[in-house]
Amino acid sequence: MIIIIIIIIIIIIIIIIIIIITSSSRKSIFINIIISISISSSRKYRRYNNASSSTYGNKRKVFGIEYSLGKIGGLWGTETITVAGLKVKKQHFGEAMINSGLFYDADVDGVLGLGFRNKDEDPTIFENMLKQGVVSAPVFSFYLNGVYRTNSHTRDSVVTLGGTNPDFYTGDFTFVDLTAPNQWKFKMDKIQLSNGAATFCTPGCDAVVDSGSSIISGPVRDVDILNKKLGAVILPGSKKLYALDCSQLDNLPDVEFILNGRKFSLTSKDYVLRLDGFKKPVCVSGFIGRRRTADYEADWILGNNFMRAYYTQFDQGNMRIGFAKAKHE
Repeated sequence: MIIIIIIIIIIIIIIIIIIIITSSSRKSIFINIIISISISSSRKYRRYNNASSSTYGNKRKVFGIEYSLGKIGGLWGTETITVAGLKVKKQHFGEAMINSGLFYDADVDGVLGLGFRNKDEDPTIFENMLKQGVVSAPVFSFYLNGVYRTNSHTRDSVVTLGGTNPDFYTGDFTFVDLTAPNQWKFKMDKIQLSNGAATFCTPGCDAVVDSGSSIISGPVRDVDILNKKLGAVILPGSKKLYALDCSQLDNLPDVEFILNGRKFSLTSKDYVLRLDGFKKPVCVSGFIGRRRTADYEADWILGNNFMRAYYTQFDQGNMRIGFAKAKHE
């Protein structure tokens, strides 16, 4: 029993780390690209060596980004960056030389941001793709596979640059207009439980959709009520995370998000994180409370558990976001 409790606490810590990272990730959205070049770690990174490149340019400027769990810093440079065969010339990027924990053993070699930039910052890689004619449309889209829905990879997740891919969604898109010039922020009509037990975000509230957030977060009071209405209880040792009875998932109500007058439903298979591999499965609610911050000036953040259910189109040209039902094999 003690071993199980210890395992659960470790899981809680890992999830909290993910939440802290993603809730503060807006600062890195404006970073075009960060590539690891000289960080010592137990993980074998694929490193970048500017001395081996004939297209490298040194801007002779340093950068530093402070996250909740550490700092990352290095030098700004320019380079020809290739993404899925698409070449972008003279792209500004960061060469990461200093790292105090954040990506120390992460299973990534760098960060590629697709958010908006501030006026005084260098063009993002997607902006340069458009300027250089690498992509024809100011649209990119996300399909996230159904790993949390089925506990198995049916096919890889896909980011489509320059448009959408109908192989990964069904039906028409519902669009919401952006309400801020430098965020993927929009007005959400409301959130409700399908059994009528509770309603939130009335008469409308600010929301963002964020591929860098693992789960859905909202106002602390609302999320506490929502989780309790689902029958969830606080995990031991945690003030934010809620656990659910894995044997009762099929009896849980849907959580419905009303966007531009249309209902987008998440079933328990969408919003519950089921962690197998133990003597007993652990089921964690995909809703966590957060306070509105300067980094994310929105009430609700719709993360990966929403984007897995709904294929998401980011339309910079028309300043809007589109959602369609994801097509999982």
